[in-house]
Amino acid sequence: MKREELARKLADHNRVSKAQARDQVDEMVRKILRALREGKPVELPGVGRLMSKSPGRKGTERNGNKG
Repeated sequence: MKREELARKLADHNRVSKAQARDQVDEMVRKILRALREGKPVELPGVGRLMSKSPGRKGTERNGNKG
């Protein structure tokens, strides 16, 4: 499901404007990403538990090379 579809459903269900719903979706995503960056697990009912393998990691390492 894409951001716009999620925001539309949220707006319809909660009787708020699509702009307000879009802001709520964006804020939720920011909070999830912040928690994952801090190394905290995130529980999403019906989806599962999300965890970051290494908190604060900026890039990927392959064969010992930073990239």
